[in-house]
Amino acid sequence: MGRRVVNHESKVPTMKRIGVIGGFGQWATLDVINRILKHSALYVPQYGNRGYPPMDIRMVNRAPMLLNEDGNYPKKLEPSPELLEAAKFVGKNADFLIIPSNTPHLFTTEVERVAEKPLLSIVEVVVDEIVRRKCRRVGVMAIGLILEKGLYQIPLEERGIKSVTLPKKLSDKLDEEGVYPLQEGAGVDEIGDVTSESIKYLREQKVDGIILGCTEIPILLGEAENDPDIINPSQLLAEASVKKSLGE
Repeated sequence: MGRRVVNHESKVPTMKRIGVIGGFGQWATLDVINRILKHSALYVPQYGNRGYPPMDIRMVNRAPMLLNEDGNYPKKLEPSPELLEAAKFVGKNADFLIIPSNTPHLFTTEVERVAEKPLLSIVEVVVDEIVRRKCRRVGVMAIGLILEKGLYQIPLEERGIKSVTLPKKLSDKLDEEGVYPLQEGAGVDEIGDVTSESIKYLREQKVDGIILGCTEIPILLGEAENDPDIINPSQLLAEASVKKSLGE
């Protein structure tokens, strides 16, 4: 689909304001924002710089949950003050919120309460896409609390969809050799290919699709994110954000 170019500003639709709570992965936040802009250029009638949703962005740059003194998270998870402050900050003027990270969605209820605005859930848009694709068995390529708390597994099970997760050894490798270095500013060429082993494992489990359950993973994958069995939450969230901004 080519760009929908118009010849007068009055024909550009009014768009709702998006409140972006980012910084849980800086480069992943920028990646999702870039996807929103690229999708807008294709999906929204354009006139100069007018055809893009307005956004208020707060970069937290901290963990989304309270941590123990040793840096680990406790058994009982609670949202960090920084997450809630960011939700309140962007919620003042935004019509709805997005979080370009998976783990903070464990605190969706608290975020919406403080922001007094709805959160467009990355989890919900992914599950909806899986249902649309009629997948019956899905791989979850993720790390840490995303797997431990069943962020995707639970809603998939509620829809009658089976999920396959990475073994801890593979999940830890993806985290330590891929996600963390990327968050710390390493280039993809410096990190190397740490995703292929995880992709190979999940494909061997005969899954219908693979969820990239960490917003750093699409960056690490490169062009392979376009493989037909890949379910990319970053792209799905970006497209859903544009549609919601248009009131669709």
